[in-house]
Amino acid sequence: MASQTDPSLYRTDGQRPAPGARVKDLSGIGMADRIRQHDWTACPLGPQAAWPPHLQATVDLMAAHGFPMIVLWGTDLLQIYNDGYAEIMAEKHPAGLGQPTAECWPEVWHINGPIYDRVWQGETVVFSDKCYPLHRRGALQDVWFTITYSPLRDGHGDIEGVLVTMFDTTAEHVARVERERSEAELRLSNERLRLNEERFRQFAAASSDVLWIRDADTLAAELQSTAFDAVYGIAADEAACELREWAARVVPDDRDAAIGTLRDVRDGTRRVHEFRVLRPSDGQFRWIRDTVFPLFDAQGRVTRIAGISSDVTDERRWTEHQSVLVAELQHRVRNIMATIGSITLRTRESATSVEDYAQRLSGRVMSLARTQALLTRAANVGIDLRTLLTDELGSHAATESRVVLRGPSTVVPPKAAEVLSLAIHELASNAVRHGALREPSGRVDVTWSLREGVLERWLDVRWRETHAPRDDWQQPCRRGFGMALVEERIPYELDGEGHMRMSPDGTEAQISFPLRQRDSILQTDAPSSAGVGGGSVDLGDAALLAGCRVLVVEDDFYLAHDTAAALRSAGAEVDGPHSAAATALHALSTGRVDAAVVDLNLGRGAEASLVKALQAAGLPYVVVTGYDDTVESGMHAACVRLQKPAAAASTARALAGLVRQRRH
Repeated sequence: MASQTDPSLYRTDGQRPAPGARVKDLSGIGMADRIRQHDWTACPLGPQAAWPPHLQATVDLMAAHGFPMIVLWGTDLLQIYNDGYAEIMAEKHPAGLGQPTAECWPEVWHINGPIYDRVWQGETVVFSDKCYPLHRRGALQDVWFTITYSPLRDGHGDIEGVLVTMFDTTAEHVARVERERSEAELRLSNERLRLNEERFRQFAAASSDVLWIRDADTLAAELQSTAFDAVYGIAADEAACELREWAARVVPDDRDAAIGTLRDVRDGTRRVHEFRVLRPSDGQFRWIRDTVFPLFDAQGRVTRIAGISSDVTDERRWTEHQSVLVAELQHRVRNIMATIGSITLRTRESATSVEDYAQRLSGRVMSLARTQALLTRAANVGIDLRTLLTDELGSHAATESRVVLRGPSTVVPPKAAEVLSLAIHELASNAVRHGALREPSGRVDVTWSLREGVLERWLDVRWRETHAPRDDWQQPCRRGFGMALVEERIPYELDGEGHMRMSPDGTEAQISFPLRQRDSILQTDAPSSAGVGGGSVDLGDAALLAGCRVLVVEDDFYLAHDTAAALRSAGAEVDGPHSAAATALHALSTGRVDAAVVDLNLGRGAEASLVKALQAAGLPYVVVTGYDDTVESGMHAACVRLQKPAAAASTARALAGLVRQRRH
């Protein structure tokens, strides 16, 4: 593309000519002289003296003109041009003088040809800043002109040629395009900057960490993201601008180090430090981790200090809790290994052969494994007694026709389940080898009941085998593993009672112990941590609602299922959740509900029918609601009212308190 730096636009001395200045070609001859000296007899124009007066007058005018001009004469459009146009011709000059323009400029004939046709029809054609791809110095160059094509007429008005007047606008065009490109780039840059600022604003607003910037000299805050309110417990504009206002929130023990870190970063080094703050919003001490880094100007000087502040209180608690978990894991593994070691030694005492030893030991270890699996499935809050008995007896291929289980729904705490399951295993193994399950006519009856003790409930389990008397039966000469477990381990570890009696027609065992919450070595739950746990659905009080069927009525999906999860973690059986009063009332009418958690507003205003039905049934219930006290003025004493938002764990504990009061 030609531009103002194109050599074709300059004189031989390197200076661009001023408009209107006469410029000689490299031979030193101006175009007026060259036109006079040119041999015109070789072309259709003939000698210059024979030219028509109007052509001669036009050529004289053109030769004296300062702007580039060219006369195209005759049907062949023979070229006669001035000094300005000679510059445009470049290496095509002087050969182009008298040459048909189609031969001289074939590269632009597709542009000029149609224009000349219009001029021959008498039209004057004008273009402003029009691009022409001219072939010069061995290359095609884009050159821009403001140009006029005018018809040349004789004395009778007939058109005999074309006069073309132009001036080169390439430099102005290139400058304008460059200016427009620069302006477009500037607009794009400004738009990108605006978008980046908007993205940063959104990022800062959405971040749970505090993003901040301070002046490196004064340490005054220039930016504090919205997370400052939540992390520090105070509005950013109240405590963040002045350094001392921010530092006042840092506990005295950590204040000097926190301020010192900000000042030290001015040396250009990134730093990470932690400190404590007292959060005014809730009075809590929180650990803050600050990642601080310098911001440099174009000269590499630190002009600002920026940072990211994170609340790492829970992270530090979890780190401490992890140490507790490792210690707890070591403790449980050692206890399990000790228990298996003890079982291994005691099994040797009663085994009659290596094969018998292997079978007995495998059965006892597998009994522990089954109990551990049941505890895991029950979230370590306890095991349903019927499930425990079914699993143990099923492992000995005992069919329902030969085993009868009778008793109320009962959840056995983890420690009691660990000991009882092994006792049942021993009784069942003995029944298979020597007792009722050895003979087709034998039968096992397992019954249990609950009774109130002085301080807690007790579970009484009775095992009775019946089969035809055996003539060859003999009283065992020594106490076996099972008898020692029933009569010694149960009283020792469960503070209970255990008795076994063997007779020719079957074995009978009586086991009793308090339903006391104790941990088992088979539990897989983690010990609770200080302030950090499973969240709002982790009640942390296993079996508080054991044996209790709770109706849950809540139209919010997440609240309903969080409440149900919390109730289940307390050992309750959940009916629902229900999102509509009609289905809840139907469930209540079955008579299988022991308590309820209800939301009065199920999307259609206060729903009083549920409360009335619960009151009529005399059931304890918890109302979780966003209404004020006046809406539930008719609630009775067996109810607790919680204002939304209420944590699911709080709801479950409140209901457990009501159920406990009712039971006692």
